[in-house]
Amino acid sequence: MSLTVMKFGGTSVASVERLQKVADKVIKKKEAGHQVIVVVSAMGKTTDALVSMASEISSRPSKREMDVLLSTGEQVTIALLSMVLVERGYDAVSFTGWQAGIKTEAVHENARIASIDTSLIRPQLKKGSIVIVAGFQGVTEDSEITTLGRGGSDTSAVAIAAAFGARRCEIYTDVTGVFTTDPRYVNKARKLQEISYDEMLELAYLGAGVLHPRAVEYAKNSHLELVVCSSFSDEEGTVIKEEVSMEKTKSVRGLAFEKNVTKVTLLGLPNSVEAVSRVFDAIAAKHINIDVIVQNVLDEARTSLSFTVDHDVLNETLDVLREQEKELEYHQMIFESELAKVSIVGSGMASNPGVAAQMFHALSARDIKVKMISTSEIKVSTIIDESKLIEALDTLHETFHLAEEESVSL
Repeated sequence: MSLTVMKFGGTSVASVERLQKVADKVIKKKEAGHQVIVVVSAMGKTTDALVSMASEISSRPSKREMDVLLSTGEQVTIALLSMVLVERGYDAVSFTGWQAGIKTEAVHENARIASIDTSLIRPQLKKGSIVIVAGFQGVTEDSEITTLGRGGSDTSAVAIAAAFGARRCEIYTDVTGVFTTDPRYVNKARKLQEISYDEMLELAYLGAGVLHPRAVEYAKNSHLELVVCSSFSDEEGTVIKEEVSMEKTKSVRGLAFEKNVTKVTLLGLPNSVEAVSRVFDAIAAKHINIDVIVQNVLDEARTSLSFTVDHDVLNETLDVLREQEKELEYHQMIFESELAKVSIVGSGMASNPGVAAQMFHALSARDIKVKMISTSEIKVSTIIDESKLIEALDTLHETFHLAEEESVSL
């Protein structure tokens, strides 16, 4: 009997009525002869409501207490979904993250999964129960509750699937699959039938919200087939796997973007590797993620260093840099907000050096100023004004003919 892990996001479980529809899909999978583990998020806007209540109390609440607070959202969902399944005649049992044996590193609000003790759930599967697990959460070796950060339920689902040797992991969401870009922003966005781990990983890292990059990493490392599909229809989703079955002719396969980006610049920094390293060590010590990095050498003695962070952690980033101004030895710190990152992604870009030039020509023709650039073998990212985001997405989607079906060579 094969095991399938099914993950349902917040929109999919936003009400009791939607939980009934989730139960329909779970029961269908169970009746097809599969063992089933279901991983769920908090219902609808529950997490946002909890965050809002905490913000009424403190502008900077304790990270530990925020984890304790936010982990309750998923616990509501697992209990209600289990009740629905039991009421319909199926044996179902709910597990919090810690009851499911999910151990994490000791980092609040953005922990990584360290291990999963499968012995806690296996007896339930063996006797035929449907197991419902709270995503987004775990526990440290010292029994501290932790949460996994944005997209944490995806990560929980894929990590559980890998730990149990599942056949596949199905991610159910409010879209029918992975699109060339977010269809809420570009009307002509097209659903992809399949995409490689590497392409999906780049899209996820670059802001495509359909999957969290950690989830894709787990799947790639475990050679686990991922499927992204809709909670609200039976339409086939997008399969994410090692290699697609046919060679795609498009160099660019998708666009990703992030809003809420801020560029931080340190002027007059000592021109040495050690000085740059000290800056990033100070930021990393606070578990702040930085993204695009650009260094400009001013002269033999001094350099300027620019990098981007999510605007939500700007104050924390500035505090760290101000506290260590003497040690870091920079002359001035400035920042620019209301920016966005727009990226093109495609494995075919590695053998097509003209793709980047096409991107910059297209943006320039629309008078969209590029403030920073970052590249890899299969992506090019640019930082632009957020006010130009939709225009940039439409332009690039058209430039690379992403609305057109891909031709294939067998």
